[in-house]
Amino acid sequence: MSDELPDRPDRGFRPTVNYVQPQGSRGKSLVITPEGIFSYEAGQMTTIADAVDGFWANVAHDPREWNTNLKGYDWLLAHAEEASREDLRRALGWLEGAIALKDRAGAVAACRYLAAMPLPLLAADHGRLTAIFNSRKVGMVWQVTPDLDVKPLPSGPIPKFGGEAGFGLIRAVPELYLKLAMLSPEMESIVSLLAAEAIRYGVSLPPELVAMAK
Repeated sequence: MSDELPDRPDRGFRPTVNYVQPQGSRGKSLVITPEGIFSYEAGQMTTIADAVDGFWANVAHDPREWNTNLKGYDWLLAHAEEASREDLRRALGWLEGAIALKDRAGAVAACRYLAAMPLPLLAADHGRLTAIFNSRKVGMVWQVTPDLDVKPLPSGPIPKFGGEAGFGLIRAVPELYLKLAMLSPEMESIVSLLAAEAIRYGVSLPPELVAMAK
């Protein structure tokens, strides 16, 4: 079996430390830094897994661990226009996991990455996106006050965050909802109804979503 590393994209991550093998040492040395895991041999640094690889490994293990590798997340955000179907699949899995674990911060971070992706790429997973975002609990946010009328609210438990109920993703990442509305008439209807409800409950939205609600 070959011990050569499989082909992987070079995303430009390099250790920020100046590593030199001790004199007289032989074989490979393993270098682990926030930029990734590298193999050093005979003056040559080879990437085994960079910060993006580490980021996806973290969220696959636990979606709440996304912020333990911000170098990888920042790189993905900066290069979202170049995202692949695999990146989209992983991002949706991360978002679904964050919602299931009631991790609002993680859900918002995942949505910011999705919002930065090209519209044609999102269209490739229209069905999965519809299943996630056709949800008032995911999109809306309600202020939990003594006079809150719970009758119009969705049935079943609603995740709570301090004095608020619901993930409120239409408030946190409105640019994603605007992009989703362009995917199909079905998604446009979902977004416009959600925006109208948000306005009724005093949720601040950008003018484009306010116009859709009307």
